[in-house]
Amino acid sequence: MKNTDLIIFSGQSNMEGEAERSPKDNSPVEGALEYRYLENRLIPLRHPAGENISVNGKVFIPRHRDGWGTTQSCALLSAWRKRTNPVPFFCKSYIKTTGRNVIAVHAAKGATTIDCWQRGQLSYEMMCKKAKKAIEMTNPEHIYFVWLQGESDAIAKKSKDEYKRQMISLYESLHEDLGVEKFGNILVGRFTMEDSDFEIINAQKEVCREHDGFLMLTEITEEIIYIDKYMNPEAHGHYSVDGQELIGNLAGKKLGEYAKLNT
Repeated sequence: MKNTDLIIFSGQSNMEGEAERSPKDNSPVEGALEYRYLENRLIPLRHPAGENISVNGKVFIPRHRDGWGTTQSCALLSAWRKRTNPVPFFCKSYIKTTGRNVIAVHAAKGATTIDCWQRGQLSYEMMCKKAKKAIEMTNPEHIYFVWLQGESDAIAKKSKDEYKRQMISLYESLHEDLGVEKFGNILVGRFTMEDSDFEIINAQKEVCREHDGFLMLTEITEEIIYIDKYMNPEAHGHYSVDGQELIGNLAGKKLGEYAKLNT
């Protein structure tokens, strides 16, 4: 498709969508379509982006919040309770910055470590199946990847060097398997409030400085974690609708500025 870029949105719960409510404005994003794997079709992009896909590539119906069984029962998840994630906000900002159209592919799952997104793992393989179908259907001019993840690795106390290694491995797999041109990183916020948070935060900052395949999209998460307005009062360490909007707007503009200079 002419003047069209495909953007894959991946990570854990903040990318999946763990806000406290739905946004007041839920009109479709002009110039943006979302690819739905289960229906194999494009729909107008609006909140909530994403779909629940089981380990067998079928519809997954989450149970009560405390009994999802997500690790074993699903591969990808949509915004929890039909609320919101940063995807529509991001795409609106990207389109405003570039004047280009967007195909959004949401491929996130809460509580996942970066290990779950390595080649050969369930979530990675399902993400690739979904993205490949979208690419075949739309033939975009450019393909980008946007990542918002790391809280679970801080909980697991993963080292900075190991997280960096796995980020680079993920980018190389995405580049080879899907033709991803740039790995856009939204800096993970603090979650454990222990030193282990900084292992992941510093790993992401260093990779974006040192590796040409990466682009830091925003570090605003370091600030808003301490501002109540931007945090979900119902879920520690998760962004509110206002926070998701702020993050999406800043990150979408940054990737848009990059795309404008490189298309």
